[in-house]
Amino acid sequence: MTRRAFSVPLRLAGLLALLSAAAAAPGNLAATAKVRASSENAAYPARFAVDGVVSDASRWLAAAGEDASFLELEFAAPVDIGAVDIYSGWEDQPGLAEIEVDVRGRGMWLETPAGKVGGNRANHRRLPIEAKAVQGLRLKLAAGELGKIREIALYSDPAIPPGTGLRGDRMPPPALPRDAHLVALNQIGFETSRPKRFTAPISPDGSIFLVRPADGGKALFRGSIQGGIGDFSAFQPPASIDRFVVEISGGPLAVGVSDPFLIRPKLWQEQFWQPAVDFLIDSRSVIGTHPSAFGGCPWRDGNYYDAILPSLVLFHLADPARIAAMPRQIDWEVDKRRVFDPNFRFDPKNPESQGVVEAVRRYYSELEPPAPEAPDVVKLLHWGAGFYLMKPETKDPMGDPERRQIHAQTVEQIAYVVWAWPAFEKWLPVSFYERCRDFCFAHWDKSLAVDPWWDPAGYDAPPQGANPMAGRLHPYKGRHAPGHSIVPNLLMHEIALREGRRDAHRYLAAASAQAAYIVEKLDWADPRTTKGHRMSEHRTIPNLVWLLQSHPDAAPPGLREKIRAWAEVATRRSDNLWDFRRYDDAEHWTIPKLNDVGNWLSTPAIALAASRVIDDPLLKSRMQELAVSHADFVFGRNPRLAAAPHLPEMGFPEIERGWPVGHKLDVCARLELCRGSISSGPGSEMFPFHPEAPFRHAEGWVNYGAAWCLSLAYFEFDRTDRMPAQGLPRLR
Repeated sequence: MTRRAFSVPLRLAGLLALLSAAAAAPGNLAATAKVRASSENAAYPARFAVDGVVSDASRWLAAAGEDASFLELEFAAPVDIGAVDIYSGWEDQPGLAEIEVDVRGRGMWLETPAGKVGGNRANHRRLPIEAKAVQGLRLKLAAGELGKIREIALYSDPAIPPGTGLRGDRMPPPALPRDAHLVALNQIGFETSRPKRFTAPISPDGSIFLVRPADGGKALFRGSIQGGIGDFSAFQPPASIDRFVVEISGGPLAVGVSDPFLIRPKLWQEQFWQPAVDFLIDSRSVIGTHPSAFGGCPWRDGNYYDAILPSLVLFHLADPARIAAMPRQIDWEVDKRRVFDPNFRFDPKNPESQGVVEAVRRYYSELEPPAPEAPDVVKLLHWGAGFYLMKPETKDPMGDPERRQIHAQTVEQIAYVVWAWPAFEKWLPVSFYERCRDFCFAHWDKSLAVDPWWDPAGYDAPPQGANPMAGRLHPYKGRHAPGHSIVPNLLMHEIALREGRRDAHRYLAAASAQAAYIVEKLDWADPRTTKGHRMSEHRTIPNLVWLLQSHPDAAPPGLREKIRAWAEVATRRSDNLWDFRRYDDAEHWTIPKLNDVGNWLSTPAIALAASRVIDDPLLKSRMQELAVSHADFVFGRNPRLAAAPHLPEMGFPEIERGWPVGHKLDVCARLELCRGSISSGPGSEMFPFHPEAPFRHAEGWVNYGAAWCLSLAYFEFDRTDRMPAQGLPRLR
């Protein structure tokens, strides 16, 4: 700091205040200011607006029942201002619509033209206010405004980056450079024979791109950007461990180079299959990487509609040899000794934890174990179904209006294990099969009806509540995807025939009636019937396709056309630079308010299933493009140019940049302790290209893991041109 000489004596307090303000000048000047407001909520006082924390928990609100009109900052000594940052809003709602900032100098309040903003939606807005010897600053609010100011920051130098000296979970992302071409693509890579597309969000049409080896060398492919997209699907190099890059040039922008990526014939299997299994190993309740059971189901944060067992069954059937070749990690005897050890400490604080430890100990006591040499996927199936046999009644603790009960979808999950028994009989005891079979037949009646929850007349408006993760949230939570029991009924039809039962016909009839209901009642133009079901949407279209392919005579009239209509809507909503299926045709790119990544993970299965019954070659091809583009979107081809895993080092070593924000550690399901965990991604706020917009909820979910397993299975079914049932051997 430059030393100054004073010609008049100053009291010590004034001198210290002046020195403090001068010392803070390179940083956030608001940190030294006194603050007052027109009114304040006791839980959210005015001082929270200058505490250096940008978060919903540390924001200023007006007193309950009162509008706010102003927030004032007073400085102990005059300061020079070059920029003012206003952080406003709540959760993912827009920021202040109207912003007006005045400054006080020489005892007078002065309006600042740069301090007036109208029609704002951004949660962070930098105002280029330049003023000398400022004594105070006042933020004036429009009538009816409650405040909702997360933070105000002031800097003397306008070149100081926003966020300097601040912290908090609602900090805007750091800016992405705009002086060079940007390349958004799958940071892991591409399969040789599948589409290979990327997004160049700021490159003008006609910009030239090259594909070349990452370690240098001549161009191996040349193309041009059109509509923000580059396509090098025709580039199919021989299999190797080499990495490639995309390089874009042209116009006023500097040359841009992508992250390095692989191109291999079976890249999905090589890079994604083991992390997918590792995630479901680690996230097991009680015996996984944390001794807890958030939600009281076999997997932490699981629930009756998580579809983990169906996904694992189809995952296994997609390539049994690959599954059998995976390393064995689950050891029944080791896990059993652990839970019976007198020193074992279960964490009981999580909701729905009552009875869990007792159920797990019964699992290890009452059931015959799987064969020690069984693949981990098979052991996971034994674990999940066996847990439910011991504790079949469950409740989703996140505000679900359904009571604790044996849910139809729980029973339906176990039906997949019973149906696929021929694939597992060499590793699982017959007694286990019999208990699962008898459980299904004893509790199946609810699955024969059309679930009242499927009726779109009962759908909620987009979620606006205080907690966007909890409550009824129908259909946005994904609890009741229409058609979830169609394939389970088809499976029970086959099981009944295999068992020589006389009631086999009723299961097929139920599946047909449920499909007819969907054909008649669901309007794909309403996004709540499709993406609105979030990561559970894969329970609808693939189930309809399964019925049409396996039992065409039982398919209701118009079923093929209904599936095609879904594909046409999906195609229209994906006509953008990201090849990304928007939530609707209006303002929402993703599901309102919620973390949308589970839907992207399930879209490959949905699109690939639909492509199997579509005759139009262009529409079929587009379905295959969208299947890949949504996997690409999860792993880097998105407006933030970041992959969805927050901790990519735990399962995804090829990722250059994981998701910048993670969930709070050591709470809820503790999924940060799991390998292969997939966390979050951009919300509507970042589209079409606003990467500095706020992040959404950053917590992963085991339901996402189930959706990803299913899509990986469908990629393999598509590659080998098989239906799921074609992977099922006959009983010996």
